[in-house]
Amino acid sequence: MALTKRVEVLFDPKQYALLEQIARSRRETVAALVRKAVEQELLRPTLEERRAAVRGILSEESDLTWEEAKRLIETEVGRRLEAS
Repeated sequence: MALTKRVEVLFDPKQYALLEQIARSRRETVAALVRKAVEQELLRPTLEERRAAVRGILSEESDLTWEEAKRLIETEVGRRLEAS
């Protein structure tokens, strides 16, 4: 997905220095680090979304392996997040 929206966030110098240090240790940019943190903390699927995905998969008879089912759950939740 293309990044098309910009947000300005201000940090105090100590916070930013720490973010730079963490990003450098992970070999990524501060922006990528902040995007990941937002995604993990605020944009992750809700419990109800995860339950709905599992119910949907379990309601179908299939020979899915757990790995295939897990991939389907993640894909479905990803679609819902992109649509919102």
